[in-house]
Amino acid sequence: MLYKNTTLNINIMKNIIVSKFQNYRNPVPEKNVNLFEYLTDNTYKNIVEHIRTLTDKDEIKLYKSKLPAVTISGTFSTRNKIGLIQHSGHICIDIDGGDNSHIKDFKFVRDELKKIHNVSYASLSVSGRGAFCIIPIKNPEKHAEHFEALKIIFERFGIIIDKACKDVTRLRGYSYDPDAYFNEDAVVFTQLIEYKTKNSNTSNTKKDFTASYSIKGNSTQAKVMKIINQINLKKIDMTDDYNDWFQIACALANEFGEEGRDMFSLVSQNNSSYHPDIADNMYTECLERNYPFTIGTFFHLAEKHGLK
Repeated sequence: MLYKNTTLNINIMKNIIVSKFQNYRNPVPEKNVNLFEYLTDNTYKNIVEHIRTLTDKDEIKLYKSKLPAVTISGTFSTRNKIGLIQHSGHICIDIDGGDNSHIKDFKFVRDELKKIHNVSYASLSVSGRGAFCIIPIKNPEKHAEHFEALKIIFERFGIIIDKACKDVTRLRGYSYDPDAYFNEDAVVFTQLIEYKTKNSNTSNTKKDFTASYSIKGNSTQAKVMKIINQINLKKIDMTDDYNDWFQIACALANEFGEEGRDMFSLVSQNNSSYHPDIADNMYTECLERNYPFTIGTFFHLAEKHGLK
């Protein structure tokens, strides 16, 4: 099981209502539909099967533009955030071939998604050159924060998910897959990644629980490098837990900026699934966001491993 959760999904697929649009271009929904019925409808089966025989991108795009689509994450009066009527409690995650050129078999990806307890539905995309899954989330009002957590988790396993899925209004075009997977007992995904906005003093922003460890000046870098040397000498993996891995990246990015990138790679390399590009992407993400973790977080996690 990839994700640590406890809450069970009580809103099973057969009870979810979403908005259906005539096609991608239409901003006003045609009607509201039952999501289960939409996903199992084979009305456009022949069009999908034809699309999967095509190689010309423009021709594929033309056929796809004629197919209906739904907003997996809720019902809308118009397809914008202001038009959201009711969130469905679900998020749709797209895994596209363009973002994942190393993936050649998306049927395999779909079948791997079936193994994740949080996935309530998994299927091939309309072209067959991608896959998508639907995941129940605990806090619909924090749709974007759930997406950020999912993005990090998938990156850890070498998969880049479409960043557009962060948008609650995201459309999921019609597709047909006779081997699609349904799981009415999917476990609700609870993890969030919250970050501070500039000049934000809101009380619900996460606080760094190890702020008291913070040390400034050149002595900080020396202390970090001493710990990194111990890590690699003793082959200690401080990043086995993905939350720890993420927090370490944030701590080093906030303290050292670009200079901390190599430090993060040195900390990460003892993990059995370490890949330099994935670690690099993670560090870039933490540099670009103001996630609330100080260097004290790094020292706190190091102490958990007996390092000082």
